[in-house]
Amino acid sequence: MGSDDSFSTRSIHDATAPRSVNPPAVGGIEQSAGWTFADLDEVDDVYEGLRRGAIYGGSGVPNHWALEAALCSLHGAVETLITAAGMSAMAAAFFTCLRHGDTVVVSRDLYSSTARLLADFARFGVRSVFADVYDPAALTKTLSAGARLLVVETISNPRARVIDVAALAAAAHEHTALLLVDNSLASPYHCQPLRLGADIVMESLTKFIGGHHDLMLGALCGRRELIEPARSFAARCGLIGSAFDCWLACRSLATLELRLSRSSSNALAVASWLATQAAVKATHYSGLPADPSYAAADATLSRGFGSIVSFELADDRAAVDRFLAHLRLIKLVLSFGGVATTVSHPVTSSHRSLSQDERAAVGLHDGFLRLSVGVEDPADIIRDLKCGLAAV
Repeated sequence: MGSDDSFSTRSIHDATAPRSVNPPAVGGIEQSAGWTFADLDEVDDVYEGLRRGAIYGGSGVPNHWALEAALCSLHGAVETLITAAGMSAMAAAFFTCLRHGDTVVVSRDLYSSTARLLADFARFGVRSVFADVYDPAALTKTLSAGARLLVVETISNPRARVIDVAALAAAAHEHTALLLVDNSLASPYHCQPLRLGADIVMESLTKFIGGHHDLMLGALCGRRELIEPARSFAARCGLIGSAFDCWLACRSLATLELRLSRSSSNALAVASWLATQAAVKATHYSGLPADPSYAAADATLSRGFGSIVSFELADDRAAVDRFLAHLRLIKLVLSFGGVATTVSHPVTSSHRSLSQDERAAVGLHDGFLRLSVGVEDPADIIRDLKCGLAAV
């Protein structure tokens, strides 16, 4: 600014620097809520999509665009929307796909917040019907009654059961329903549901894609006619994630293959060991040949079976507390997907809103635990689990 400007004016406007002739090795963070325009014609062009430009932080900025481009590439999607959390993405999908009178067929074995969100839609005349998506005959019967949307998880949370995405996509489309797949436990490293016939994929980027428990984001991937209405809705409702979290997620994508290759390999070793322990009543991991999901995992997953292992101790909360108290490395964390191995207790966290009968229907009890296996030395993970089990 000019030297005649006052101190206050110069302190606001003079913090400028010339653009470097050489780009940085890592892209910067566009931490701005407002964006400047040259004139009203430029405003029109940006709003109409004639030129790519940012309007407002809550509508998406270059950090969002970079992450969206990466997820489009990894999932084989035409469009991707980044939201503030996985459930923000689900809300945007439900609000734009569903109308009064629609029926949603929902997997019984599902993250409870998704089921609770759909229950909120009952007041708008949207009906939810729970189905056993692992029983083709039962699912066909449910879909044949009419459905707009089939909602499933690639790897279920917390039972770790795997679906045959291609088979479910065919069943949904035969009955003119859309297939929405929550792919959070698999991530695009292990599964790209769009390539198997799904219509919409949701990712909780907070989990394996973020990988460090330091960001909150969600994503919807799919065809333009399904994602663009969700984008408009998310912008209107303030559901768009922060630029900084998008920058963190792009950082994490660089190590996604390295992290998940290691953690998936570790999970198989841990699950194989847990399956031999007398204190463990059942182990749930699709990489074990005896697991009911083994065949579906072979059809749906690639490069391993994922990093989530669920296992059951005796239905005894006190025994679980003793197990937790004797762990040294593994912490009780009510999330998953980080580089460190963590454990969670669904009955008191993710599924605490369910009644005892509802928990029993999906196989949950006080002794049920979900392990998110990290990238430590697998021998150290097993040694820690051994100490915990010795106290049960």
